[in-house]
Parts: sequence; C-alpha cells; structure tokens
Amino acid sequence: MKKFALLLASIALALLASGCTSQGDPAEPPLNFKAVAGDASAIVTWDAQPGVEYWVFWGPGENITTSNWVQSGGRVIVKATSPQVITGLVNGRTYSVTINGRTNGGPGGPGAPTQVVVPTLAGTNWAIGTPLGTGRLAGVAAGLGASGYANVTVGEGGAIYASVASGPVTARTNPAAPADLNAVFYGGLGFVSVGANGTIVVSGDGTTWNTRTSGVTNALNGGSSIGTTGGYFAVGSGGTILTSTDGTTWTPSPSGTTSDLFGATFGNARLVVVGSGGTILSSADGATWTAASSGTSADLKGVAYASISTTNADNSVTFTNAFVAVGAGGTVLFSSDGTTWTPQSAFTSLDLSAVVYGGQFVAVGKAGGIFTSLDGVTWQVRNSGTPNDLAAVARTLSGYSAVGAAGTNITSF
Repeated sequence: MKKFALLLASIALALLASGCTSQGDPAEPPLNFKAVAGDASAIVTWDAQPGVEYWVFWGPGENITTSNWVQSGGRVIVKATSPQVITGLVNGRTYSVTINGRTNGGPGGPGAPTQVVVPTLAGTNWAIGTPLGTGRLAGVAAGLGASGYANVTVGEGGAIYASVASGPVTARTNPAAPADLNAVFYGGLGFVSVGANGTIVVSGDGTTWNTRTSGVTNALNGGSSIGTTGGYFAVGSGGTILTSTDGTTWTPSPSGTTSDLFGATFGNARLVVVGSGGTILSSADGATWTAASSGTSADLKGVAYASISTTNADNSVTFTNAFVAVGAGGTVLFSSDGTTWTPQSAFTSLDLSAVVYGGQFVAVGKAGGIFTSLDGVTWQVRNSGTPNDLAAVARTLSGYSAVGAAGTNITSF
C-alpha cells in the first residue's frame, strides 16, 4: 500500500509538471539556469521572475527531464527558490537537473536545458569571498535553523553575520556587543555563540539573538553540541567547562584543571576538550572529567570527531572512530577512543587553530594554512588563496567554510 501511495503521488506530480491542470499558465524556463557540483550536493541557481513558481527536477544519469523524471528514478523540489541546494548525493556519481515554471498554480512550462553534475569531495579548491567587515572572525557554524538552513560567522567586537535560507550574508544584531565572540556551534536547539567575559548568545534561526547568563566571567573559547540530545557544552579560560540541556541554563562542571581550554567535540558517546600545554580531557556524561596523556606540551586549539566508513570487497561497510586534535607548531594528535592519543608526523610548522570533519578532516591555521586528511593520519597541503590567519572552519551543506583575520572568509565545494 505504501509503494502504491508513493506511485500515485509521483504520477500526480508528473501530471502537474507536464501541464495537466486547468488553472493558471505555464511559464518559460528561467534565464541563467545553472547547476554546479558540490560535496555530496549540487547548487542550482537561476534568474527568478516575479509571480513565477519554479519546480526543480533532478535524478541519476545525464538525461533527467520534466517528463521522464518519474520513470528515471528522479525527484522534484516544488516551489524551489534560487539558490537551491540538492543534498544527499553520492560523490563520483552522475546526476542531471532541469527546471520549469508556472504562474497561478498552472501547468508547468517547458523545461530548461538539462544540466549535468558530478559531486566531488570538497576541501581541495578554495574561493575567497567578500570580506565580512575588517575585524577578526573567530567562529563559523552551519545548521538547520527555524527559518531554514543557516550559515553563521562570529568574531571581534561581537560581530555576527548570517545567511539564512540561502539568502545574502547579513550583519545581525548582537545584544552582547561589543564583547568579542570566540566561537559558534550548532545543535538540535539552534546556534550558541560564546566569548569574552563569559558571554553567551543564542539563536534559533541565526537571525535573532538573545543573551544567556553563563555564571562566569572567564573568557569562553569554544564548545560543541552533545549528540542529538539538544544539549551543549562550552569551554574557556582557567579550566572553565559549562554544560546545558537547553542552551538557556548553564551549569559549571568541575574540570580538574586550571589550564585554558580552547576546543571541544562530541563523538562516540564521549565529550572531548583540548587546551593549553597539551591538555586533553574527556567525559562520558559532562559531569566527571578525566585527563588524558597527550604526549605534547603544545597548546591544542581544536578537536574534531569522525565515524569514517570504509566499503569492503564484499560491499559490507566498516566504521572507524577517529578523534583529531590540532595546535601550535603544526601539532596533530590522533585517537580512536578520545582517551589514548598518538602524535602524528609533522606536515607543517604553522600553528593550527581549528579542525572539522565533513567527509574528510580539514584543519586551518596561521598564514592561510589549510590541510586535509581522509583518515586523520595522512595529510595534504591545500592552497587557501589568502595569506591571512584562519581561525575556524565548519562543514556546510555543500562543502566547507573557513574564516579568519581581517574579515577573511573562504569556501570550498
């Protein structure tokens, strides 16, 4: 019955797309229709006309059209807006995309010439964006907010910039300005940004921000969401660790250290924090923390977790847990459990400030340094296109975004 219902729905959509309705009028395909491959995604753009509703059709292969998409295993995005990001694609596979339009709920017009895309792993090539102000940008995050997918950047003087639902990047009002914001992270309840003097501001959509009481005056330098529970934890100077189940009420958690803490991540049911002098702490519950031997005295600035999948010869899939910490002088540490750490061979002398995983590890640092790794062990140097220091990096819908000094922001997809 479920398959039959899905078939009927597909047929109904196909009839609408091909013009079998009695209301409204078809529209000509939009000008400048383009589809560009991203990382496991495609970014579709066009010149939208007032009063026209657009449908985007996409699917496997090179020849998806407005009339064959159902038979070809394709899908349709109704009432699409430019730019439209198609996600959930497989890197290395071929897909095609077309679009048509209608007015007043009428039949679909002719489809635009089909565009072919082959998604590829991001992180290799980077493009420089228009500077976001002139101050230092210290944090970047992306996630599905209450008003659509949002990309948020924060930094010096309490600056907040956000693009919501693929709209333009716009400066947002921060009620805690001018306190510096040092990091931003996303979880099930929205965005949390932390900074100087214990500052915490939160937003459900990336647009409207509200202050929260941290209960501390120490600088907060980083943080992370806690799985799918909607909880968060933040870390800062003097061994400060705060936890929250809702992003509103924050509770101190005794860390057992006075070292400054800079980076945090969650993975494999474990919270991991890194800081000055090679400090690494881990916890299973956010309340009790255990120090780990890092094997280094270098300041550690960032940490990330990945569950790396490997397809075996029999097509079965094996998953491997990987934690990576980065820091001063090109320090990189690897752990499979968040408690036992192994220093990796040096591949740069640049200070590294942040690392993220989104299909591969991407680490950023001083003088525009960017490095990528599929497994956290073997790394490759990438060209960022900028000599400016990079302070943070995040996974986005279509790739990665990194930010840093003098309003620098760069993207890869």
